[in-house]
Amino acid sequence: MKSLLLALGLVLACFAPALGADQTPDAFVRDLYAAHMPSIDGKGAGVLADDKLRSRFFATDLAAAIKKDFDDSAKADEVGAIDFDPITDSQDPQVKDLKFDVVSAAGDKAQVKASFDRGEPKRAEIFYDLVKQGGQWHVANVSTKGTAEEAWSLRDLLSMK
Repeated sequence: MKSLLLALGLVLACFAPALGADQTPDAFVRDLYAAHMPSIDGKGAGVLADDKLRSRFFATDLAAAIKKDFDDSAKADEVGAIDFDPITDSQDPQVKDLKFDVVSAAGDKAQVKASFDRGEPKRAEIFYDLVKQGGQWHVANVSTKGTAEEAWSLRDLLSMK
């Protein structure tokens, strides 16, 4: 019986990281950027426009608000509240020398800063507020810091609390 439990424990230990159960917040944001690279490179939809990726990476309420914004803007044939790529904070994305720093992490919440060179003198800094849903990290908000003209929050853009 002991050997069966030990074998089961080893199998679960091998598969837990693959299932994302022990994924660190910075590794989650790194995976988000990897999944978004087709959009950055102009070769695909990315994590905002792809239904499966959106539900994988964004908290339920934020994913629903992003989808609604896209659907409403398509119906009205107008630009929606998201009129740029929040993952790169730009309309013409360039991402080089991507780095991730965990700003804070406590229980089921974390904040990660992604910084990168986009060809400007100052590195871009995007902040990801993360929450765990169903044992997995999800983005609850994306934001930048700076002056009133520079700073934004995805939840604010989408008129969410």
